[in-house]
Amino acid sequence: MSGYFHMNIIGPHMPAHEIEAMFGANIDAVELSNDAEVAQQAGRHEEAIELNLQALALKLKAFPETSVQAAITFNKLGEAYLGAGRLQESDEAFAKAIAVRERKGPPEDAATTRDMIGALREAQGRFAEAREVRVRGDSRKQILCGNYKCPTNKMYALSGLQACGACKSVFYCTKECQKQDWVTRHKPLCQAHCARIQSENQATTS
Repeated sequence: MSGYFHMNIIGPHMPAHEIEAMFGANIDAVELSNDAEVAQQAGRHEEAIELNLQALALKLKAFPETSVQAAITFNKLGEAYLGAGRLQESDEAFAKAIAVRERKGPPEDAATTRDMIGALREAQGRFAEAREVRVRGDSRKQILCGNYKCPTNKMYALSGLQACGACKSVFYCTKECQKQDWVTRHKPLCQAHCARIQSENQATTS
């Protein structure tokens, strides 16, 4: 494909100007990704989506879609789509990220994407699946605290974490992290889920 220079074809046959263009595209992609992160943290999700899409287009000139480098941007795209409420697009981006990260690592990145998919499943009302994807790292002690702004960002076995007492689908390293996530993200999702379960239970017993 014209203009696409994947890392696995670098060799003596590649012209110097093509190698230079490839690395230049990757540098530009990193700068766009940094700008996207600033927008995401400020709650400007649509801007973050556009910047991440630009970064991805540049990265794919240098790396294949199944590369660790592309997976970084797919994960960021999934996060931005989730913030914007574009859940189907978020699902598609995270699927591409996790397919690479669980195969190629590093483990911290795979754990990050699993937790983000868990947050997506909560937003979709699929709480059992949220729990399932998060506990997938238990045997390797590779579960992250469910608080996005956890100060430690360490990985744990399930036994080292505390589940949400209501939905049992998200896990925290401390009560402080649980409180922070409850206020900033989890509360409306969990309450809606528990109300739905209660309503369904009442309907079956009436």
